[in-house]
Amino acid sequence: MDDSGLLTFLFDWFKAHETVFWWMASGSVIVLISSMVMIPWLIVRLPADFFIRDERAIPYLTAGHPAFRVFLIAAKNVLGITFIIAGVVMLVIPGQGILTIIVGLMLTSFPGKRRIVHWIVSKKAVIRGINALRRRAGREPVKLSPDD
Repeated sequence: MDDSGLLTFLFDWFKAHETVFWWMASGSVIVLISSMVMIPWLIVRLPADFFIRDERAIPYLTAGHPAFRVFLIAAKNVLGITFIIAGVVMLVIPGQGILTIIVGLMLTSFPGKRRIVHWIVSKKAVIRGINALRRRAGREPVKLSPDD
């Protein structure tokens, strides 16, 4: 298929699925705007020692009925995966891709998660961006080691 054939195919597909296209475009705008508000809000509210703390149980995930705990853990993981996917998409469209991926990783549960998140956050550009957000909000910088 040559370039003009591909363009014709895509144009025809968009015409045939106009409703799907507009829902996707609307969803993209909603994710972009909500990430621009929620991600900085979440990063500012993290404890400064979040990345150097030992693994800990989250109280609302360990109390209550077992079925409710399973539901909360599943919902948290689905939300985390959604953030990771949105963050990957934001690497190529406007948005805060790296920060969104970090928040998504923090929400999910899998072995080695803390090591991966710490590796990403320890990159100079990432930690500089996180601490700039925190500084503007009057919060202390995030610590990556007990010596910070």
